[in-house]
Amino acid sequence: MEEPHRRIRAAHSESTITVHQAYSPEIGLPAVRDDRFPAAWERGGMTWIIKQRSQTLFMRPA
Repeated sequence: MEEPHRRIRAAHSESTITVHQAYSPEIGLPAVRDDRFPAAWERGGMTWIIKQRSQTLFMRPA
C-alpha cells in the first residue's frame, strides 16, 4: 500500500483528542533542542482542528 501524501495522526479518549503536527527539520529540530519554536516558525502556517459540541471534527486551513 502506498504511503499517503497527507495524514492526520491523533490519539483520543472519551474526553480528549491529541493531534500531532509534523514540521520540517529546520523547524522541528531546534524546537525540540531549545524547547521552543525558532524564529522561522509562523503561527499562520498551522492548520487547526476544531471540535464542535456536536462531536463533529473538521479542519480549518490557516
